[in-house]
Amino acid sequence: MLLRRAAQFAVVLGLMAVGVWFVRGKQWERFQKKSETATPSPIKPRSAAALISQLESPPKRQGVTVKDVLTGKVPALSQVEVEAFLREKGRTAQNLLAASRLLKDLKYAREAAVLEPRNPLVQLELALRGETPEEKGAALAAFRQAAPDNSLGDYLAAHQAFQSGDASAAGAALLQGLDNPVFADYSQQLADGSEQAYLSAGYDTQVAAVAAMYSLAIERAQPLMDVADKLKGLQDEFIRTADFDAAEPTVIIGLTLGQRMQEQGPYLIDQVMGISIERKFLQQLDPLTAAGPGGQTAAERLETLDANLLEIKTLSSDVGGSILTMDDAMRSQYLAKVKAEGELAALRWVAARK
Repeated sequence: MLLRRAAQFAVVLGLMAVGVWFVRGKQWERFQKKSETATPSPIKPRSAAALISQLESPPKRQGVTVKDVLTGKVPALSQVEVEAFLREKGRTAQNLLAASRLLKDLKYAREAAVLEPRNPLVQLELALRGETPEEKGAALAAFRQAAPDNSLGDYLAAHQAFQSGDASAAGAALLQGLDNPVFADYSQQLADGSEQAYLSAGYDTQVAAVAAMYSLAIERAQPLMDVADKLKGLQDEFIRTADFDAAEPTVIIGLTLGQRMQEQGPYLIDQVMGISIERKFLQQLDPLTAAGPGGQTAAERLETLDANLLEIKTLSSDVGGSILTMDDAMRSQYLAKVKAEGELAALRWVAARK
């Protein structure tokens, strides 16, 4: 996958240790005499006004290329740069959430929640990244109220219930999710805010767009995989005890989750995760069971998923390198496609023009 967000890039800083020897006797005396006779180099203290000016308007970044970012050198913004961005563009909920992600600091997300308590993206951030179960639970309840037709809230509620050991509440949330057709995490808003922060710091337009994509972690990925694993465990247990009536809803929920991620998730990770989840629940079905879109049997649907996965691997491999060598005009079109239609559609668009 070209734009891997789950991957984290570490920068190793070398620390130099300076050894200081304290000597006695004549050696100490010689050292003391040198210190007394040495002429100190003149140092011109900087004025407080100059320091404050630099903090308010940090120097603009230059020299980073799209190739740098695509090959893993994702630039990190400092707190000074992020605060300058907020002063320039305003402390809106979207900008505060971008700041929270870029600096990994929840205080900005909490400020956004005070500013716009009914904004579903704000509450989703705290539901995913809150520091305590209580904070996550309260935010998730507010998110489900703000976006009642968004099944992501139901899946996350099931995740929290599974974690607390309440399988009954988890099942109720998952059944509720079947009636809510939308699957949305509003992450493009986060990416847009981060892009503006990179632009404010002086980065090139395309560098800012790619850096915003690369710096965006898909926080919901692990909770959804955990839900799928728990659900699969329930299915296996029901089948082991020959309780097929109880097993049937777990299959329907699992297939629905996998298909929604593939159909509505904007990133390649959504396609791969969705395929993985759907396969889990298809593989134990009778091959002739109608289980896929358009009346596909389980066997036919598995073939379709295998073909889709092969396409993703091929596109990621073949198209990935060409994005580095695109001219600016075509790369701009590609980035616009990613935002508007998702990564897979953008990769297909590039492949069609090779």
